[in-house]
Amino acid sequence: MTTSLAPPAVLDLGRPLERTTRGLAYPDERDGDRSIEGVLLSRTGSETSSRRTAMEKLLCGLCSGPPERTADGVLWLLSLPNGAPDDRSWDGWPEGARTTEPPVCLQHATPPRAGVGHRAFYVAEAELVGVHGTLHPAPGVLAAPVDRMLRFGDPRMPWMVAHSYVRQLHRLTPADEQRRTR
Repeated sequence: MTTSLAPPAVLDLGRPLERTTRGLAYPDERDGDRSIEGVLLSRTGSETSSRRTAMEKLLCGLCSGPPERTADGVLWLLSLPNGAPDDRSWDGWPEGARTTEPPVCLQHATPPRAGVGHRAFYVAEAELVGVHGTLHPAPGVLAAPVDRMLRFGDPRMPWMVAHSYVRQLHRLTPADEQRRTR
């Protein structure tokens, strides 16, 4: 008896996707379905779309207004890594941290959002480095789709459906140590 395994279905939250020679595509693909880097974007709704726009254009992720800016950079709330400050995962943190969360304005950086589990930083450099989303298996590969981050230029990018952008943060100044220089 021979069992034939069909490749896993390719869906974006229930919407069928096509496998093309250049990767995944919507059957009715239209303007706005791909990032400027050519990555297929998830059609998950206006909240996800507005968060991607906020991340791409460096707007507050909650109100889409301008984020708080000082001479030290743009204000970001970062989730603290797991463990205590003496845990190895804290080594060098937050320099080089990657985030899918957009920056924030001063109004949205106040408690309860900036409470336990978060710390506010002014970020001088926030490079757009990739996307986070669902990576589907390439043709001929029998595997389940996985949730993952890919850097731009990754050869697997044609099989990604991106939910959010990823920025890598450098030259961070803790907001509680920063002197306002407006």
